[in-house]
Amino acid sequence: MIDDEKLSDKEKIRLFFSLFHGLENVYGTYSTQSGKHWQIKGKVTEKVIENHLKGKQPYGFYPLISDKTSVAVADFDNLDPRPPIEFIKKAEHYGLSSYLEKSKSKGYHVWLFFPKDGINAKKVRQVIKFILMEIDSINTEVFPKQDSITDRGSYGNFINAPLFGKQISKNKTVFIHPNFKLESYPNQWEFLNSIKINTEQLLDSIISNNDIINERKSKESSTINYGNSKFGLPICAKKILRDGVTFDQRIASFRLAINLKRIGTPKEQTIEILNDWKQKNKPINGKKIITKKEIKEQVGWAYSKDYKGFGCEVPIIKSFCDPKCKTNRI
Repeated sequence: MIDDEKLSDKEKIRLFFSLFHGLENVYGTYSTQSGKHWQIKGKVTEKVIENHLKGKQPYGFYPLISDKTSVAVADFDNLDPRPPIEFIKKAEHYGLSSYLEKSKSKGYHVWLFFPKDGINAKKVRQVIKFILMEIDSINTEVFPKQDSITDRGSYGNFINAPLFGKQISKNKTVFIHPNFKLESYPNQWEFLNSIKINTEQLLDSIISNNDIINERKSKESSTINYGNSKFGLPICAKKILRDGVTFDQRIASFRLAINLKRIGTPKEQTIEILNDWKQKNKPINGKKIITKKEIKEQVGWAYSKDYKGFGCEVPIIKSFCDPKCKTNRI
């Protein structure tokens, strides 16, 4: 048992950083007043962790290192504790250990931990999304948000670390029991020391036993990997899904939703596809990436009527137009 009072600051920092770490040359933070997030390019030092734990400046870490991660989070952005608790129970069914944190805002984070050197992030995301699909929570955000970092200068997205000093007294950013009493663990350091690490071999077994890869391929083939015919996605839509957009994100998501509906994609699956797609967007002129709420709204409009047109005259669609396209422009 770890006695909180006897644990030195350095020991706490060492234990904390052994779990919540990623890239060492950059980290994230946010304003406790405005909630605004930003990136800091600098070494992740003991002082950075100490400031976080003492409530001076929040620390967020970038988990992706190339195509590996040692931690993952399912971000349930809702006050309802039932979905994250159900996720933890379902994960336990597959032998996965996961842990519930009350976030700094209105929701919950479910954390999964892997060996310190990291494992294949794509496998991690596949398994988490599979569990989310099984509990009917496919719109839940997953960190890391990408399978790998390939672009120079790209870091992915940072995760706000738990146990931020100023929030602990409010019973936020703390780990809690996955039951409906939602009691926080009385000794957070003893809890951190008890965390179990999931292995890559276990993920391989879950993927193989549940045919997760083939299931995802089947989904993709039923939505995206169609030929250039009126029965599949037009070339422009494929390009937009592949590359993302720099402007008119809402119009693009609306048109993508229409096309995905046209080829028989269920509404909830379209929302999932577009929530993955939005991370590829690089909006210009200081615009922010479209939100999950905005995507859900655009998909709702697209599925509310039987739209016939492909939107070929719309600027964002026109910018992805291909002369080989044989789509019927009606």
